[in-house]
Amino acid sequence: MMRARKFLLSIWIIQCALLFSGLCSAQEGEIVQSIKVQGNNRVDDSTIFYYIKTEVGKTLSRMQIRKDIEEIYDLGQFKDIQVETESVREGVVVVFKVVEIPSIGNLRIVGNDKIDSEDIMEQIGLKRGAAFHDQNVASSVEAINKLYETKGYFFAETKIQTEVTPDNLVDVTIRITEDEKVSVEKIRFTGNKTFKDKALRKQMETKEKTWYSFLDDSGVYQKDILKLDVFRVEAYYQDRGFIRVSVLDPRIEVNKKDKEINITIPIVEGSRYRIGAIAIKGDGTFTDEEIFEVIQSKKGEYYNVSKIREDVSKVSDLYSSRGFAYADVNPVSKIVDDTKKVELVVEIEKGKKVYVGKINILGNVSSRDNVIRREFRLSEGDLFDSEKLRRSKQRINNTQFFEDVKIDTKRGDNPDLIDITTTVTERPTGSVSVGAGFSSVEKVIFTGSVSQNNLFGRGQRLVFATSLSSIRKDFNLSFTEPRLFDTEILAGIDAFNKEQEFFSFDSRSRGAGLRVGKALTEYDWVGLNYRFEDVEVTNVEPADVTEFLKNETRLTSRITPTYTRNTIDNFLNPSKGYKHVVRFEYAGGPLGGSDFVKSGYEFTYYYPLIGKLVGAFHTEINWADGYKGDSVPAFERFFMGGANSLRGFNIRDVGPLNGLGEPVGGTQSLLFNVELQFPFSKAFRGVAFYDRGNVFGDGTGVNLSSTAKSINLVDMRHSIGAGLRFLSPFGPVGFAYGIKLDQRSGEELGEFHFTAGSSF
Repeated sequence: MMRARKFLLSIWIIQCALLFSGLCSAQEGEIVQSIKVQGNNRVDDSTIFYYIKTEVGKTLSRMQIRKDIEEIYDLGQFKDIQVETESVREGVVVVFKVVEIPSIGNLRIVGNDKIDSEDIMEQIGLKRGAAFHDQNVASSVEAINKLYETKGYFFAETKIQTEVTPDNLVDVTIRITEDEKVSVEKIRFTGNKTFKDKALRKQMETKEKTWYSFLDDSGVYQKDILKLDVFRVEAYYQDRGFIRVSVLDPRIEVNKKDKEINITIPIVEGSRYRIGAIAIKGDGTFTDEEIFEVIQSKKGEYYNVSKIREDVSKVSDLYSSRGFAYADVNPVSKIVDDTKKVELVVEIEKGKKVYVGKINILGNVSSRDNVIRREFRLSEGDLFDSEKLRRSKQRINNTQFFEDVKIDTKRGDNPDLIDITTTVTERPTGSVSVGAGFSSVEKVIFTGSVSQNNLFGRGQRLVFATSLSSIRKDFNLSFTEPRLFDTEILAGIDAFNKEQEFFSFDSRSRGAGLRVGKALTEYDWVGLNYRFEDVEVTNVEPADVTEFLKNETRLTSRITPTYTRNTIDNFLNPSKGYKHVVRFEYAGGPLGGSDFVKSGYEFTYYYPLIGKLVGAFHTEINWADGYKGDSVPAFERFFMGGANSLRGFNIRDVGPLNGLGEPVGGTQSLLFNVELQFPFSKAFRGVAFYDRGNVFGDGTGVNLSSTAKSINLVDMRHSIGAGLRFLSPFGPVGFAYGIKLDQRSGEELGEFHFTAGSSF
């Protein structure tokens, strides 16, 4: 099409030049007195004048007129352009006479019952009001037919009719004959001796028709997709030792009468090869043993092309961690047909050491550069290290300020430098959120918050949050500076007012706290918190009064040192890594208030399983006791049951009870959570879980729950269930339903849970 336009343009320019030569050869060099445009109805004069560089008051130039004609023609709105001149006193008048290409008037689509007109319009180049070009008719027919093929209407036909109106408009009617849907009835293979048809069909995106095809569009035939399927089947063989396999072009049999397509894919398997010896031809930077540690391919295994490719990448990363960013890793294979073995030699040319050149930050509109740069484990001038670069990306992601983080590298100003460009896509960090959920205990739960997680682009966090239900009223205000004076020290301050009904008593606590923390290493963190609060306990029945449970007002003043080691790759969407948390609380004594101590240990582990499936394990153990004759207050005892602990249960179901069967909490607790997580996307994750746990200690009166006084691995409640977590614009939100595996008399079979915030 472009060549045709250039050819016509050349002809028109020659014609116009000849015409111009005949009309105004005498006026060459005379002064242009005025410029006129004639013949245009749809295109404004101002638009045409913008592209005319011939100027009033300057001399007439035949060469400039040619350029003006070319510029106007390139607008794509005219099929003929001529230039005439008129002699006037003291010069000439230049007249551009144009003939417009007709524009599209009415545009109708008829006969389309299976596909919406809007979807068809998105695929074609015909638009109401646009210039009409004959070539758009053929391309639109092709695009519409292809759209119908992707939906399974293999025999759909498209005809486009045009009619020119007296107003120089072209009315367009697109007539579609859809016919019936054609489905892939059967996919067969020939020549496949080692793998069954079923295994090969699983590798293909093209699927046979099923009874539920109306849900997932299985059974649709697309030529381009089938071509890719051939490569997928071939790769399946190559990853299982058939390095000389040939997957031939599929044979397509179309049964127009039955509206069926049958596909037959011929395969020539060839011989199957195993890996023989694997040798390393290195340069002494790493020992052979160090290189073999990262190579997954092993002697005696079937030759696997994908695994070899991964091995090359891992060896390259190994050298990059020492600054050799452009190391050349070349696996040289020698096929021995007699033994059906492939001898493999990994040749390595490390090249020169490379240093970090410029570190560029792009895409950050709100966040300041230093908020991103301080997460980098590399600085300009450092020896390049791919492992530190990978960790830098993890740390930037874990700030949770960005939806996407991309890090690209390219050669710097000289061969010894490598420039790093980090491109971020910011997510809204300031939000006003309102949420609602339901549980059998708390009934309707309302949550709300006003937060800014990246205050003034400095990475600071300011949050006011509330949570209201039939048994709870929580208000929290907190401010966190993650890098005090741009150091590695975190500092924060909190204020809170909380009211909660624990069935056997009510509590109201008001207070404030201070937090400081510092990273010890890349993955290790220590923190020290101080909290002071005034707690009022009410609604304790006289029959339930004990030394730890009574109507009173108590002050607590405590310090809490914490140690954390966290290697989890992504805090919002974890797939691998672990976290250890050790904490100890010391209250009272010289600090004043109630005298008690609490300690806890928490462990979380994520591990990638098959495909996208992620396994998760979490356990938590807690212990508390009073000292100097004091007991652990009721509001400091442990309770369990709910979305973030033992799902399927509420706090009434777990732990010591009083004589009325109400929970009083315990001084020890143990919890296990096992999950299978499947990320449907970055935002949505499905979860199946098994939970096991209990709270231990003494109740009052008859201990209806028969809970052991101390941790007992046998005396535990357990449940199974499933849920969904997703990243809303206001943060992580989750829904889950747990079913008790040891339902007791009077208990519900299960519980529904709603969460706002991260799990574990």
